[in-house]
Amino acid sequence: MYFDILVIGAGPAGLAFSAMTADMGLKVGLFDRQSKDGLAKPKNDGRDIAVSERSRKIMYGLGAWQKIDPTQISPIRAAKVMDGDAPFALHFNPESAGADKLGNIVSNHLIRRALYNVAASKPNITLFTDAQVTALTRTASTATVRLEDGSTFTGQLAIAADTRFSQIRRDAGIKANMHDFGQTMIVGRMAHEKPHNHTAYEFFRYDGGMAVLPLNGNTSSIVQTFCAEDAARFMAMNNADYARATEPRLKGLLGELECTGKRVAYPLVGVYAREFYAERLALVGDAAVGMHPVTAHGFNFGIQGVDSLVKHLYRAHKAGLDLGNMKALQAYSHDHRRLTWPLYQMTEKMMGLYTTNTFPARIARKAALHGANIMVPVKDALMARLADIPVGKLLAKKLPPPPRLPRF
Repeated sequence: MYFDILVIGAGPAGLAFSAMTADMGLKVGLFDRQSKDGLAKPKNDGRDIAVSERSRKIMYGLGAWQKIDPTQISPIRAAKVMDGDAPFALHFNPESAGADKLGNIVSNHLIRRALYNVAASKPNITLFTDAQVTALTRTASTATVRLEDGSTFTGQLAIAADTRFSQIRRDAGIKANMHDFGQTMIVGRMAHEKPHNHTAYEFFRYDGGMAVLPLNGNTSSIVQTFCAEDAARFMAMNNADYARATEPRLKGLLGELECTGKRVAYPLVGVYAREFYAERLALVGDAAVGMHPVTAHGFNFGIQGVDSLVKHLYRAHKAGLDLGNMKALQAYSHDHRRLTWPLYQMTEKMMGLYTTNTFPARIARKAALHGANIMVPVKDALMARLADIPVGKLLAKKLPPPPRLPRF
């Protein structure tokens, strides 16, 4: 069977890409190992996603944002980063960037369901569920997917959207830098006594990291990172004991806590592909860049990378060129690397510093936070990026007016 594009993986990136290219009038084959029911009704995996304004606009353009219940969308009005037990905080106030919020918090399973519903409505997308891809072969003119049952499908271009541990990427001979942070993340929703005022918090504690993602009402998604041994101990606690053990780690910030959702644990591994494309193949989502969640940019990089790739493919298609056109893939790779590489590198260095508890490292951590707070233009540029405000417009607001020259 022939398709214009073959998409391997029906996660958020694969679903979004399929829907966008279907809107170009292309015939898309979408393959995933999950059942149709599993894709249509994804289970709550405990993860809540910080969606930037640019990503929200992309989802809105797809028609996916409108499919999420507004009562399940919580704004981020501010953010604070704190080190150890020090009272000082690196404060991100979006008002200084000309915005009223940094982004929104939405449950991962709601995003997946919304994107699935959009993709399922496109008549030129054929979804193959319970489909295990065993091989991808590529020639100068075609890409061919083979399934476990022996059936084959051919197209002009294949898209790998099959997680950060992508087998398609590996089989294509594309190397990736992997960083196992040696930590486990525990996520779960908790109700709390004190209000969060829709402020997100990141704590680099000496006994493990913490994050507070504000949800509607006095509820937050609490994220804690530990070494494997400590994570196992926390996961073994009952809800009441887990809440009591978490309260002192927040230093009373939210008052008394109560578990309201299931706790889920995830190993922390960062991945960065050395190339985002090969002949007749492009990598998207976590298959291209799998971020540490501390920056809350994994989903955003995925959806924005998909948007970039589709724009380059659209230009090639409109010009009558083959969808596997190498110039289009190279342009996508260049743009996506420029978007992701600086923050990925910063995250690697930051996590190296903030997971080291020697005395010199603690001094360096505090100095880094104080220095970042002083560098107002850098902070504002980051907030402008999250809020999707042109940096030039923001800097123009920040710069003083030029001096008036004397008239002679």
